[in-house]
Amino acid sequence: MGTEVLGAVAVRRVKPGHRTQERVFYCVMTLLMVGTILLGFRRFYFPLGVKPAALSSGVIVAHGIVFSVFLLLFGVQVALISARRVKLHMTLGLTVYGLAVLMIPLGVVSAADEIRRDLIMPSAFPVADPYTFSLVSVMGMVMFGMLLGLSYVWRRRPEMHKRLALYAVLSMMDAGIDRWPWAAWGLSPGWSHWAYTGLLLLPVAYDLLSQRRVMAVTLVATPFVWVLERMEIPLGGTRGWQWVAHWMLKHLT
Repeated sequence: MGTEVLGAVAVRRVKPGHRTQERVFYCVMTLLMVGTILLGFRRFYFPLGVKPAALSSGVIVAHGIVFSVFLLLFGVQVALISARRVKLHMTLGLTVYGLAVLMIPLGVVSAADEIRRDLIMPSAFPVADPYTFSLVSVMGMVMFGMLLGLSYVWRRRPEMHKRLALYAVLSMMDAGIDRWPWAAWGLSPGWSHWAYTGLLLLPVAYDLLSQRRVMAVTLVATPFVWVLERMEIPLGGTRGWQWVAHWMLKHLT
C-alpha cells in the first residue's frame, strides 16, 4: 500500500496482491479494535446494558465520547485509503491528530477522576488500589501520545507511519480487554493479558506473512507497548507515582 493510515504525503507503487493484503489486514484490525471496545464497555459506557454510576461523571462521559469519535475516524481513515481517497485522507488526518491532542490531557484528567470515584465506590476491577491503578490510564496516554506523535513525524514513510498509528490505538485496547466478561466465560481475568498479547502480535504475524520479515518499526513498537503495559502496576506502586497520583487527585478533580 502506497499511503498511510492517518495522513498521506508520498505515494509509491506496490504489487496489487500486497495492496489487497494490506487493505484486508487494516480493515480487520480496525474491526477487531472496535469490537474489543464495544464488548469491554457494553455495560460500563455504551447503552447496551445497565448504566453504572460511573456515567455520573461528566469527565468520563466526555472521555468516552472523544475516544469513540477518534476510533470511528481511525476506521474512516482506513476506509479512505482502501478506497484510494488519498487527498481526503490527508485532510481528515489533520482533524484526527487535533482530536488526539485533546484526548491526552482529557485521559489524564479522567485518570484523576477515576481515583476520586474508586475511593468513594470501589472499582469492579480491584487489580490494585486507586492510586496505583491510576498509572494504567496515564501510561496508556503516554504510549498513545508517543506512538501517534511518531506516526506524524514519519508521515512521509508510509510503512512506518501506518504501523505506528496502528500501535498507538492498540496501546489503549487493554482497557477494553480487561473488561471482557471473563467470569461469564468461566475464565480467569488473567486471560486478559494473553488476549492483549495476541492482539499486539497480529501485526508481527502480518509482517511475516506479507513481507517474509518483521518490519523494524513493528519489531520496536510491539515490545515497547507490551513491556510498558506490564510495568504499569509495579510502577504505580512506587513512592514517586503515589505522590503524583495524590497530586492529581488534589489538583485535577
